Amino acid sequence: MDLFDIFGITEEELKDEKKASAKPKKKEKKEKKEKKQGTNYKLPVSFCAGHLRHVFYDEAAGTWSEDTLKKNIRSTFRELAGIFFKISVMNVEEKEEGIETYIRPEIMYKEFTNEDKLEFPLEVTAGTESLWLDTKMSLDEIRALWVEAHPEYDGCRFQYDEKQKLLIPFMERNAPGGKKYTFPVTVGYLGIQETYGEEDFGVSEVTEAELQQKFASHYPEFSECGFAYIEEQNHLFPVMKSGQEEKDKSIAIPVEVRASGFSLTINPEDIQGKRSATLEEIREVLEGVYPEYTKDRTDMQYDQRHFVVPVLISSRKGLEIRPLNPGWKHEIIEDEYQDKWRVETTPFGVFRCNSSKKDQAAFQLSAHKIPRRILEDVIRIFKKTPALEHALQIFYDNSKDSYILFEPEQCVTRGSVKFKRDLQMEQKYILVMDIHSHGMYSAFFSSVDNEDEKGIRLYMVFGNLDRHTPGYALRVGVAGIFGEVALEDIFEGRSEA
Repeated sequence: MDLFDIFGITEEELKDEKKASAKPKKKEKKEKKEKKQGTNYKLPVSFCAGHLRHVFYDEAAGTWSEDTLKKNIRSTFRELAGIFFKISVMNVEEKEEGIETYIRPEIMYKEFTNEDKLEFPLEVTAGTESLWLDTKMSLDEIRALWVEAHPEYDGCRFQYDEKQKLLIPFMERNAPGGKKYTFPVTVGYLGIQETYGEEDFGVSEVTEAELQQKFASHYPEFSECGFAYIEEQNHLFPVMKSGQEEKDKSIAIPVEVRASGFSLTINPEDIQGKRSATLEEIREVLEGVYPEYTKDRTDMQYDQRHFVVPVLISSRKGLEIRPLNPGWKHEIIEDEYQDKWRVETTPFGVFRCNSSKKDQAAFQLSAHKIPRRILEDVIRIFKKTPALEHALQIFYDNSKDSYILFEPEQCVTRGSVKFKRDLQMEQKYILVMDIHSHGMYSAFFSSVDNEDEKGIRLYMVFGNLDRHTPGYALRVGVAGIFGEVALEDIFEGRSEA
């Protein structure tokens, strides 16, 4: 069976598809323009914000605009009346009967410190919990009274609503990334708290990511949360994504720094014996080894699997880093129009993109093409469970000039797949491509894929696996910048096999 027969497409269709993909960005701009006209939310809407939860109905309307929805949220929860927040739609796998849309807020708290402006009497409030204060006192005294009633708020800050004379307590993330927690450990606050023991995980220690996943199974709005950690209580207070910078986030040491073609482990002795450090402190150590990673042109990104990725956002013309592994090379090259191009040379091919404009990602294969039998095996594996999503990976063995199809450890459902990266495989071989399926849905790269796929490699997705001819999409990714890739440029056809 020919490679293209697997997909039920002809050479002519491939050519037509290339022409169609070359049209482009005017259409994208038009779509973005239409999006600005406003988002409508299908009712009923379930608002999920930890201790603030409510289902909004409207018998007279099937949808609400964002302005109408926010207006109703502010009137329902007075503590949000004077706070700026954004709305995000959640993808909830098991919806309650009758609920059409699930949303969570990204709340932009602003700390209040000028206690001279406090007017008494006032009220401290969080959901249904309140503390009335008639007598004038300092913020520290108010905090002490609130923490006495709610110990998980130890170290909290306040936002002040002057109009309503409300103090709203909130927490900021401070849990060190990569730390492992012993049992029993409590996650949550106010009326949404869960205490876990060894029997819940089957291990003696647990990571922040594992606790987050467990807690988010009951409270999905915390699927992208961080935590404030109260060490004396071994208590983690979940803090939802706020859109604010996390450059001061504390990260447990030791930690691995991974860049294209090299890795570096930061140990306590590298940072004056500290057991945790900020991203900026880690970058300073990296700069001591690789002077190119200066503060003004490096973006440090922390991954929940406990490693840091340094991304060069700009650099001098002709910069070249000599990595630890042969066959790898990183370059930032400035063209005649002063655009900076990022070029990543690997043992199996060359990746490039326009870093200045964040587009034009491309890939040129230098090793031989991937055998078509591997592609056939991918489809065969996916078709075994066509209703479920699934993930596979293709590695390159540089010593043998061959490719390996690998199935990572994973958790699959009809609407998602989460797989565990195999560090042993990634250290022994070179990761070429991440592949996942959308089950019986169409093949496309979702917004979740765009957020997840930040590496420098190829990405492929399959869909319509219940049909004789499944669909597919293939692209190159360079640190979050993407470009389309032709199937025949990567995989062997019959004449090449």
